[in-house]
Amino acid sequence: MAKVNKAYSLDPRTVELLEQYCQAHDNWDRKWSRSKVVNDAILWFLEGDTAELVAAQENLMKKVRELAQLRDSPESERSWWRQILGLR
Repeated sequence: MAKVNKAYSLDPRTVELLEQYCQAHDNWDRKWSRSKVVNDAILWFLEGDTAELVAAQENLMKKVRELAQLRDSPESERSWWRQILGLR
């Protein structure tokens, strides 16, 4: 991998988190520098993994809404808590 030196500004909180992350690993692999951690994080964010997470969250919320509507439907003979407990 070719190295390109560019300077970017990071917030103090971001630098603190990076330092804590690196110091938290007693057996920190020296092949993984702070630059590699930042590089991998940026690649993960920009390559679309976040889009997959958003899609998964939307699908989850859709399923929750469907189940809530099914639970609250008037066709239901018993209340939802009675159905869960198996009561009549």
